[in-house]
Amino acid sequence: MSEQQTRDLRPFLQARASRRQVMGGIGAGAAGLALAGAALSVAGQSSTPIIAPAGSPAASPGASPAASPIASPEATPLPDPVPETSLTIVRDQRPQEPGDPQRGGELRLFVRAADLHDFSPTALRQDFQIPLTYLDPLIWINEVSMQPQNWLARAWSWSDDGLTLRIALREDVTWHDGTPLTTEDVRFSFEAYRDDYDSAMANFFGLVNRIEVKHETRIDIVFDEPDGAFVFNAANLPIFQSAQYKTRWEQRPVGQRTLTGFNWDESPPIGTGPWKFAGKRDTYLVFTRNDDYWHEPPHFDRLVLTAEDDQQKRLEAWRNGDADVVWPVRATEMGDLWKQEGQLFIAEAPVAFFAAFNFDNPANATADMMRDPALRQALTLAVDRQGYARDLFYGFINEQAAGTITQPWAHDDALTNPAFDIDRANQILDEAGWQDTNGDGMREDANGNTLDLYCIVQDTERPELLAVLDRLGENFGRIGARLTVQRIEPGSFDTRWSQNRQYDMVAYSITQYAAFAEYDLYGSAWDIRSNRAGWNPGAYSNADVDAAINEYFGAWSIEDMTAALHKLQRAANDDLFGLWFGFPRDLVLVRPDIRGYAPNKMFQTWGTRQLWRGERQEAPAQPSPVASPVVTEEASPMASPVS
Repeated sequence: MSEQQTRDLRPFLQARASRRQVMGGIGAGAAGLALAGAALSVAGQSSTPIIAPAGSPAASPGASPAASPIASPEATPLPDPVPETSLTIVRDQRPQEPGDPQRGGELRLFVRAADLHDFSPTALRQDFQIPLTYLDPLIWINEVSMQPQNWLARAWSWSDDGLTLRIALREDVTWHDGTPLTTEDVRFSFEAYRDDYDSAMANFFGLVNRIEVKHETRIDIVFDEPDGAFVFNAANLPIFQSAQYKTRWEQRPVGQRTLTGFNWDESPPIGTGPWKFAGKRDTYLVFTRNDDYWHEPPHFDRLVLTAEDDQQKRLEAWRNGDADVVWPVRATEMGDLWKQEGQLFIAEAPVAFFAAFNFDNPANATADMMRDPALRQALTLAVDRQGYARDLFYGFINEQAAGTITQPWAHDDALTNPAFDIDRANQILDEAGWQDTNGDGMREDANGNTLDLYCIVQDTERPELLAVLDRLGENFGRIGARLTVQRIEPGSFDTRWSQNRQYDMVAYSITQYAAFAEYDLYGSAWDIRSNRAGWNPGAYSNADVDAAINEYFGAWSIEDMTAALHKLQRAANDDLFGLWFGFPRDLVLVRPDIRGYAPNKMFQTWGTRQLWRGERQEAPAQPSPVASPVVTEEASPMASPVS
């Protein structure tokens, strides 16, 4: 993801349209699309579901004037702002645990309460912790690099034209009832994801033409158009057993088929995963170790997932030793937990904070005011990122990260935010003709329009983002601008951003999938003014960005996808799309006697099978946190064809 409690993407996924639908002007209404800004969190990661069309839209002819942020001197590092603490703070993304794992005992985690007993693998209403506990994906997403690697699939490869994905299955995997995993299970799972009328994941399969079982360990997925993101975002969905669901599925006519309403009391959920479903109560679920797991079985005997939405109760349970791992946790929620014995993991997450500029504000006397590159340059220089990183995040944020593409394999690390520089910001505005003509402390443009800015944000957004926005006003005042931040309830926010569009900036937090899916945020063809299935809130239009999206759509190798996304990031940073606020870290609280924890960008508590209870031992010297993981053969798509 990595907001665990908001990672119910179902309504959002159903609202988003595939590239083909967008190109044809078909899609959900604008109100439904507002969920893109409200809870872009993923079922294990968040944002847009699929990426896949009949070619990208033609680049818009009128690109916004270039507004390249001014290069600034590197900021002087500040002292570590973390309070004095008894916690062991772990920043390494691949920590090495000393000692041998110990078997036995019970692991206790919390999950979201809603739909606790609804095990539909296609609707995915449950907290995502539940299906990932007993089910496995074909493709594993590397915990640090977010690149795909083998899991239930032993190999995969693309055809030369990028229209066929060939997948070879492992032959040593069995379901919890002892029957073998087959290609029929894979075919059924993918077709159910695509065709279930209640599916949260149907848009992942928008370009799938057909699914062909070649033999007992080989399956081909044939596409209408190349869809390189499929391996990242769809092939890592859980695979479920055809035999368990097929009879109910085929009892209904095509178009009316669904797994919603299945009777799991009569037929308890079956998977191939490390944990077996063992029972349920009103407020918790119990799983036991799968001793026959094809990989490494869990070290604990039992896993108990308890429904609890009250964050204070979660933290209190951890403090009292009644919960072993709690996530997510905010630095501002820690309070006296800093004084507790335990472990605090600072986990990298696929989360970005930003505020998109509106280049067509009908409420502004100069509707296209934000097209002025000097104004955008000055505003980004007036953001004291180091200040809020220290005061609001205790340093647990990469405030220098530019853009919204958080995936390490795709992010351009060469792009960084400028240092806080009020003097330079004022100089730029002076040179661009923004003057305080009446001495009221606020600048006006050549038309006499006052630099009076409005930023809208949903009032249910992450508290840290709201706090960042609240701090901007003082700094903007120092460059002769007034900023009003309007926190709006979800229904009114939908109308405001997508219909009347009266604002200068709109702020979001987004949590992303393993592959980039926010083409509709940047692309001119997805301008909400002309495309009701779009997201682009501010009429952003840049020919180079549109061309990069088109190039990404046609790519299926990681190398080509990365190259296209680097072009997109550079173009959207040169012709500044919005204010970048950085990539916040996830905080994960782990009890002092829990060993083996390691962060996972996709879902921070995915690796429950690796945990055990044991005494703390002195760890050997650890390497520095991995900023840009080296791509290994294991973490990369198969280069050799599947036979």
